[in-house]
Amino acid sequence: MDSLFPQAAYAEDQRDSKSILYLHVMRASTMSFTFFSLFRFPFAMARAHYRKTPVDLPVLVARTLQSSGRAFALGSVVGALATWGRMRGKEEIEWQDRAWRILGNKGEMKTDWVTVGGVGAGAIASIVAARRGVVPISVGTAVLGGAGAGSGIGIPFMISTFATGRKPA
Repeated sequence: MDSLFPQAAYAEDQRDSKSILYLHVMRASTMSFTFFSLFRFPFAMARAHYRKTPVDLPVLVARTLQSSGRAFALGSVVGALATWGRMRGKEEIEWQDRAWRILGNKGEMKTDWVTVGGVGAGAIASIVAARRGVVPISVGTAVLGGAGAGSGIGIPFMISTFATGRKPA
């Protein structure tokens, strides 16, 4: 986000503060929603193993991508609504201060870049898989689901970076 919106020298001079805050919360919300949607895959594998039933892997991947795409869209909406609800009635300086602090947080900026990379890689990989017929879903569903699945990698990145106390590069 720091390449889209440069950080001002002072919080009260921060431009586009509402856009920054909405994008930040929507990114975090989509990451969380899609991360939890990906648990469909290991749970389905464990259930099939427990019941001793065969697993149709392409169908399972397609369903996981569909869930991830829905979670991506739902997470975006929830993030926008959460921002609106939390910041409703706040003064402009409060928006500017929060946006300025987000832009100054190197960990958040690194997470943004990792998430953008994951979204792109997930979308491309799922497009290739759908076009080659590896997974039985439409290309549009594959793009949304792959982008969602890719955005979910931001959660393990944040956990590994911040929980271990490492400084982001």
